[in-house]
Parts: sequence; structure tokens; C-alpha cells
Amino acid sequence: MDYSVLSDEEIIQAYRDGKLDAIDYMIRKYTPLIYKCHNNRYAVGFSRDDFIQEGFIGLLSAVNKYEIGTDASFYTYAKTCIDNSMNKLMEKSRLKKNQILNNSKSLEETEELSEILGGDPEGIVLSKMINEDTFAKVESKLSKGELEVYNLLRDGYVAREIADMLGKDSKSVDNTIQRIKNKARKAC
Repeated sequence: MDYSVLSDEEIIQAYRDGKLDAIDYMIRKYTPLIYKCHNNRYAVGFSRDDFIQEGFIGLLSAVNKYEIGTDASFYTYAKTCIDNSMNKLMEKSRLKKNQILNNSKSLEETEELSEILGGDPEGIVLSKMINEDTFAKVESKLSKGELEVYNLLRDGYVAREIADMLGKDSKSVDNTIQRIKNKARKAC
């Protein structure tokens, strides 16, 4: 079907009637608008592709929620949905709960550092802790549960494996590891 001769409302109706190629046409038609909406937007921890992806999500939302027959044109509605979707991404970067993501290193940087220091990121901190001088200091400050996790970490197990071995959830073991690292830093 030649969608170029149809209005946006007719194309949306065709999509809702089961013509999936109609959505392909709308995506191609509105891709330039998504790129235009992206210009001059920046958020810590998010790339250009993240904004473009959010723009496509906004467009699909517009296609699904647009009420045919309203006074607002689909173009105006779609632009608003795309802008809102991208603005939500910018807001996410400002939230406190995402600060750790915004300030974190990429996986590649972590792997490079790990290779240089000889081990996984947990192993880097633990290698400092295993030093005989600090071992006694750290061990004396750990609770029974922390000591159990600590010994398994020293044996080379990772958090996920430890959680399975101890029958605990991963978050609990991760929290325990963080407490161990904090105590080790204070002891060093």
C-alpha cells in the first residue's frame, strides 16, 4: 500500500487494523523529527543513541495513544510525546538514585583495570585485604556472617555463587561484601 498519499490519521488507523507495514512507514516518516528533537540534549551517563531510542519509544507511544479525530495534529502530538520521552531520560540522569551510574566507570574500563591489577573488581579490594598484616585486623572486625562471605571471596567465589551456596539472595550478599570492603578500608 502507498502510505504516502494517506494522512497520518489514516496510516494510524491502518496500523490499528493490523497492517504492520503502516508502522514501518510512520517510523521512517518521523525519524527526522526524532533526530531534530534530540539536538542539543545531553544527560550524564546517557549516549546519543539512548536519546534516539527514547524518541522512538515516544513515537510508538504516540501512534498507540493518539485519538483520531481530535483537534491536535498527529505531528504535534508525536513531537510532544518524543520530547517528553527524551526529557524523562534527562530527568533520570539528575536523580540521586542514578548518581552511582552517572559516576561509574564503563565495563571496558573496569575490565582493563582488573587485568592490570590481576583479578575482578572485588578481587582488587580483597587482594589488599588478604595481605597478612591486614588480614587479622579485618578478620577481627567481621561478624560471623561477614567472615563466612569473606572466606568464600578469598577462595575465589563471586557474589552470585556465594548467594547460591549460602541460600541467600544476591542483594544480601552484595550488601555484606560492601560492609566487608568498608571495614577493610578502615583497617588498611
